[in-house]
Amino acid sequence: MDRQMFNIDSSNEKRVMSALDTIADPNTSFNTYRQMFVVLGEELGKVINHYFPKTGNTMIACPNEDADWLIKGIISSLGSKNVSLSVYWSDRATVGNVDGKKLEISPIISSYEEPCEGCETLIVAKSIISTSCVVRTQLTHLIEKITPKRIIIAAPVMYKDAEPNLLKEFPTEISSKFHFICFAVDSKREGSTVIPGIGGFITKRLGLGDTLKDNNKYIPELVKERALQMVLA
Repeated sequence: MDRQMFNIDSSNEKRVMSALDTIADPNTSFNTYRQMFVVLGEELGKVINHYFPKTGNTMIACPNEDADWLIKGIISSLGSKNVSLSVYWSDRATVGNVDGKKLEISPIISSYEEPCEGCETLIVAKSIISTSCVVRTQLTHLIEKITPKRIIIAAPVMYKDAEPNLLKEFPTEISSKFHFICFAVDSKREGSTVIPGIGGFITKRLGLGDTLKDNNKYIPELVKERALQMVLA
């Protein structure tokens, strides 16, 4: 079987499975695709609440393309919890081979970061975690600034190698804090695309453009709203 399901029960099965099927469908419009990520974010947030009802001061970190839909949904389900937001714009590059495998990096080229005093929980969330590259970069950047008690790595869909690879890439004092939360783990890939995954290249499916360069031009509405609130506070 190419897909294993997790964190599905009678309370969320219909909603989660419908959303996963919809984003995997290449004929789904980008407006519907966006809304399905809000739904999946809401349901991921509920799972986080179930496992961690008391998270203390919390930071949620994500790529810029996920902020307005997936992250909006997660934050809405976290409710009254004190949640700070960090959003990152990144490049992607292959810098060589290690033991016959391509070494990918994802340098951060811009960021929006809110303070999180006494941060107890760090949530790193992404639409799909297919390699460890982006999550590794964001985590490495953030743990130089904060020392959370727990690190939740969340995505609607993960590739089967993502969790073991991330665990290997950090020392035990960091990786022992990891908690992985997803709905689907896929084991099939065609090139760099996970199947069924999230139905292809996220930037194009969201209607943000055809390339990573297009993606990096996008400033999420959530960032604009929260930045304005901080100025007015």
